[in-house]
Amino acid sequence: MLRESGHAAEALVEFKALQESAMDPTDRSSILLHESLCYYDLGQFDKEVEAASEAVRLLPEGSPSRPYAEFSLACALGHADESDLAVQELKAFLKKHADFLNDNEQIELRHDAQLRLIENLISLGHSVEPLSIANALKTEDISPEQRAELSYREAEAHRLLGRHDHALALYQEAINGPLARSLVARVHFHVGEVLYDRGEFPQALGEFKIAENLADPASPDKDDFAKWVEHTLRAVADLETDGTVI
Repeated sequence: MLRESGHAAEALVEFKALQESAMDPTDRSSILLHESLCYYDLGQFDKEVEAASEAVRLLPEGSPSRPYAEFSLACALGHADESDLAVQELKAFLKKHADFLNDNEQIELRHDAQLRLIENLISLGHSVEPLSIANALKTEDISPEQRAELSYREAEAHRLLGRHDHALALYQEAINGPLARSLVARVHFHVGEVLYDRGEFPQALGEFKIAENLADPASPDKDDFAKWVEHTLRAVADLETDGTVI
């Protein structure tokens, strides 16, 4: 309850106390996964990876809890900007647990893993493979939230390929869906980037301002978006003054 109410640091203290008294490896692993989530909330991604790694280590192959621990580790690696390792873990996870992940009760977990794989591939600069995975996912019965995120990830892949018009259409699809607030902020930022590159500075400025307003104050995105607002304000002023942009 502490973590869900925004008190990750306090929750972490409680989980550490629980872990010290836990004797069963499965119980300790479960507690460590909760710790890793707290570290994620606190932005301590290296410690998130450490906790998730230990959670996996404690579970034998064949443990019913192991797939969830392995998925948590792959996500943690992505959060820690170790996208190459995250891709390796996610591909191994999807292959190793293929039968398990195709069970009706686990399909949503597979969809989440595929989305995280797309995300990490794009962060490595890949575009064709993410689009192939996305095209397959679109044919399945995925949740509205997953579909909105998928549109965002697709847009990113098309932007990498220079297909800016198609990317803009997909960004709009993402915004129209039930997309997480942090991703909505990034969508507006990326739309601003496309508009800026086209020389549409006033429109880009509007998108950057929306992104800054939507970003969580504790997120590094907030500062990045603010810098682009400041930079684009100068570009607009230069354009209005003498028709040139520095």
